[in-house]
Amino acid sequence: MLVNLKIPAILFSSALLLSGCGGGGGGSSANVAPDTQESVPDSTPVSVAADYRTTEYNTQYGLGKINADDIYADGYSGSGVVVGVIDTGVDIDHPDLVGNIASGGYDYVSVGGDTDASPTGQGAGMSHGTHVAGIIAGMKNDVGMHGVAYSAKILPLRAGDSSGSFASSAIENSIDRAISQNAKVINASFGGSSISTALADKWKLAHTNDIITVHAAGNDGGSNPLLGAQLPLHSGYEDLSSTLIAVVATNSSNTITSYSNRCGSAKNWCMTAPGDGIYSTVAVDDNNYASNYGTMSGTSMADPHVAGAAAVLRGKWPSKNAAEIVTILYDTATDLGAAGIDDIYGRGLLNLDNALFAQGVLTISTASGASYSLVDSSIQVASNMGNSLNGLLSMSVFDKYKRDYSFDMNGVIHYASESGLVDELNYSDTNYSSATDDLQLSVNLQDNSAKMTTQLNEVNVGFAHNTLYNSENISGFSKQYSLFDNAYLSQLKGSSSIQIAKDNATLELLSGYWDADNEQAIKEVGVSFLNDFNDDFYIKARLSYLEEDETFLSNYFSNAYKTGKAKTHALSLTSSLKPTANLNIIAQYSQGNTQVDSLSDSVISDISLLKSQYYSATVLNKNVYFDNDALFFSLKHPLQITQGSLNLSLANGLNADDSISFVDRRIPITASALSNEMSLGYAANYAKNSQASVLLNRANVLGSSIQLENQLMLKMTKKF
Repeated sequence: MLVNLKIPAILFSSALLLSGCGGGGGGSSANVAPDTQESVPDSTPVSVAADYRTTEYNTQYGLGKINADDIYADGYSGSGVVVGVIDTGVDIDHPDLVGNIASGGYDYVSVGGDTDASPTGQGAGMSHGTHVAGIIAGMKNDVGMHGVAYSAKILPLRAGDSSGSFASSAIENSIDRAISQNAKVINASFGGSSISTALADKWKLAHTNDIITVHAAGNDGGSNPLLGAQLPLHSGYEDLSSTLIAVVATNSSNTITSYSNRCGSAKNWCMTAPGDGIYSTVAVDDNNYASNYGTMSGTSMADPHVAGAAAVLRGKWPSKNAAEIVTILYDTATDLGAAGIDDIYGRGLLNLDNALFAQGVLTISTASGASYSLVDSSIQVASNMGNSLNGLLSMSVFDKYKRDYSFDMNGVIHYASESGLVDELNYSDTNYSSATDDLQLSVNLQDNSAKMTTQLNEVNVGFAHNTLYNSENISGFSKQYSLFDNAYLSQLKGSSSIQIAKDNATLELLSGYWDADNEQAIKEVGVSFLNDFNDDFYIKARLSYLEEDETFLSNYFSNAYKTGKAKTHALSLTSSLKPTANLNIIAQYSQGNTQVDSLSDSVISDISLLKSQYYSATVLNKNVYFDNDALFFSLKHPLQITQGSLNLSLANGLNADDSISFVDRRIPITASALSNEMSLGYAANYAKNSQASVLLNRANVLGSSIQLENQLMLKMTKKF
């Protein structure tokens, strides 16, 4: 015996009465070929929500009230989902339903049974099931109206006659049939004040088989829904609260109708949907209607809105179980009435638009099972990679329900800011130097850099802070135009180094950071050998080893894309020729190999050996027009990765068992689009404490595309 915890005794009966619904209205009839083609899902939809607000859509105002258009534009409308409609029968030949009728339906009312589940016999309830079916899955064919899940299939299960009387055994058989025919949703727009234990067990069986069951609350204007919608209150049936939905009816103003029962004791598994004056399909041969369409009111009409929405979500995320879909419907409903879950509206008004969109923090998953916040994961690209990552693929990211969403990876790429013309314009030559027999010191107040050199027992010892020891600025210009550039360290934001030199051999140790927050660390050991053929010509070879903790060649891939330790071995050659006392010609060439460790918990599953290259030539002429003026021309090819690739293990949706599917993609990261850069500059002290500078650049400007930009700077400074 089933005992209701709220009511001392329950009467059992073999028949249930239909949740009452009004009739009336009419519509035009048309016999057209059905259109059951569903939009193809695409990360970049070919349509927008407004495209779906057709006359057919607007005729059934409930679609607008539940905001169904956005999910249609996303390409989903219930395809592949079967919805069992247990009712008074469904006109399977109705021109707006015929293309969406699943095989396997059954008539449990007619003597002997029949696979034709269409209603027979005139009566007030003859079109009830057909009307419900149209709200769920009426076809989108530019005729009449269309259903919430217009690409789903209706499994018609006739358990009630045209008078609206339902046999409990017929409902039980219908539930069994829905299970055997793989229905994912069952619509139950009926109910009563009593229910047999056998029927209650069948609803429990539907729950066990991962079916969402949607129950009309009833039209008595009462404070609680009908008994079928209250099943989770009963001992032994509590688990049904995760897959059973009770539905109350609102009108076009989103207000509960006077006739609708309230959520009451079922408020935790109850929600509301439009149910007043709903236009939908009716049986073609029903004498109560002048056409194939009509208007009805009741919780019976609100119920199929929720059933259709459940079908759409199960079609979009087929790996999600019934309880997960129900939770999404509840959590994304629009709150009505008292804040939160209340006795009238329960969880609130069905909102299919909100149910579509991601909820909570979006995360990136890796093949190892790690998860990272999407907003905290990014790729910061240095110029040596150019725009090689442009056109990255899409990947799946996941919301708090582990629903997959397509994400364009180009959105995570940021281009590192590098010194440019604005920095040069703001540069002020605030360098001060001092020297004694044993010590030379220079300090630049603008960038807080300093150099110090001393000699100990014929060994030269130097220290540099926030500058490279061998850098030599051209008078009037910043260090980005240094005569001797270390291409592999040119983007340092801060560093400290020690240099020890004897004869023509030098050892240098450096520790620094790529970023101003001192988080992206780098260490370098360099050994150089100088061969000075005479006072005017020398060649220097430098071997260096660089080690980066979280970056490679100053490229920073964070969190989900993180990389391990990077080790670079580089060779640099520098030659300097002074044909005259004022003329200096400098050429540089560098190349390196970088090995980057991959991490098992990263989207970047592998990085090949990276090869990089840099070369430049500079001509400097001093004392051209004024004492200590400087005219220079430089041609350089920026440091670039010339060979290498990385492998991305990208989430690619969900498998049938709700596990994440991954696909590997190999991406070349060679900066082939970088062009040679040229600079022509002149600086002179034309008066005491006054300096003029002219600079003409042809430089690469890095962004989503690489632009070769012509730049001109005219600057005059005066010290006071």
